[in-house]
Amino acid sequence: MSDTNGTTYDAAPDADTRRRGRRLILAETAFARIVGATMSGTFLTALIVTLGGAEGRIGFGAAAVHIGAVGMLMANPIINYIGSRRIYSLICLGVVRSLRLLIAALPLMVFLGMGRESFYYPLMACVVVSMFFGMSAEVARRSWISDLVGAEYRGRFFGRRTRIVALTNAGVLLVGGALLAWSKSDAFPLRGDGVALMLAILLGAGGAAGWIGWSLLYRAPDPPISRPRRRTGFIRSLKIPWRRPRFRPLMIVATAQFFAAGVCGIMFFDYYMLRYLGMNWMLIAMVNVVGFLATGASANFFGAWADRAGAKRVLIVAMVGKAAYPIIWIFATPGNWPIVFVFVLVRVFNSAMLVSLLRLSLDLSPARNRAAYLAMYQATAGTGMAVGAMIGGALAAYLRQFDMVVLGFTVVPLHVLFVLSTVLRMACLPLARFIHEPQRAS
Repeated sequence: MSDTNGTTYDAAPDADTRRRGRRLILAETAFARIVGATMSGTFLTALIVTLGGAEGRIGFGAAAVHIGAVGMLMANPIINYIGSRRIYSLICLGVVRSLRLLIAALPLMVFLGMGRESFYYPLMACVVVSMFFGMSAEVARRSWISDLVGAEYRGRFFGRRTRIVALTNAGVLLVGGALLAWSKSDAFPLRGDGVALMLAILLGAGGAAGWIGWSLLYRAPDPPISRPRRRTGFIRSLKIPWRRPRFRPLMIVATAQFFAAGVCGIMFFDYYMLRYLGMNWMLIAMVNVVGFLATGASANFFGAWADRAGAKRVLIVAMVGKAAYPIIWIFATPGNWPIVFVFVLVRVFNSAMLVSLLRLSLDLSPARNRAAYLAMYQATAGTGMAVGAMIGGALAAYLRQFDMVVLGFTVVPLHVLFVLSTVLRMACLPLARFIHEPQRAS
């Protein structure tokens, strides 16, 4: 059947089919997160440092992770053409899982006597392509979820999904951190390149987990998509999100917020702990585990709050909480480094940010061509994060040539990024008032 707007709707799936689809997608989320966790954050930082990188290359590496979001822009026209989000996701994720084998092999090249720094740019190229297809698949997933989860339950569903992501991240970090610490200890049988070997093992394990998730997604039911009678082309897919007045402010807010966060993202904090606080990889992993557990523990609360009181309110609370996070790291020094375990508890607001933005992106986008809206939203946010990371990395690399002392306190380049990121995050707050959330049923 079709509506007056020319959108074709097939028969809606029954309750049991929806329930089975939700369960399979949640299960696949855990395995997909293993893939992501082993190729981002702490382990990507470790890989870049192993290849001889510092702040500048870490910023570029963070940008490579997020610039792949532009791949999402291809999702809507291709999905409309093939008529299946499941097939599109499986193709994209198949490419990602296959590329992971190549990425896992790169650290092993050091055992062949090849220069470490020569692998940095091939690694970044693989990361960009992998993220291009991986994030494109995520658009299809979110559109898929919108047909499996009723609007009144989306906050709680994304809360559960965020908790799964956080707990999986925590588990991967614990195992990976222990392996990296072992590779640096006297008990490890290989001298010199133990970290490279452990990173290759972690990346390979992440790829294997990804194929398990791929098989779960293969079994998940995909409700028929709502598509216009006239197929939406690529150029029109780029235009329509900006033409919707209610959706445009969300893209602007998300882009500004992620730009501010990218200036001093998680990889910079990992590098700060490693180089300036003198912490080892196991301690760094444990710090991030505490942060992910805080995120996971609060996800259901913020999800339910978004369902009850509105996602915009939760978003504003998250923006205030996350604005304070970078600047408090100035007070962490080599003499009091355990305090960072307290600082990362502020990541409780990460779940509030994720849940509220995910819910708003679905609530403010129409069913017709929803993938185009989600793709443009994520592409602009990812680009903002990437640009912010490159600027932050370049600025930190530039400041390394100066000896900076303020009121007797030695200022390192990352301290400047902490302050700058906090100022930029606070500047994003007034933009949130332009988001107009749909009226909630009482």
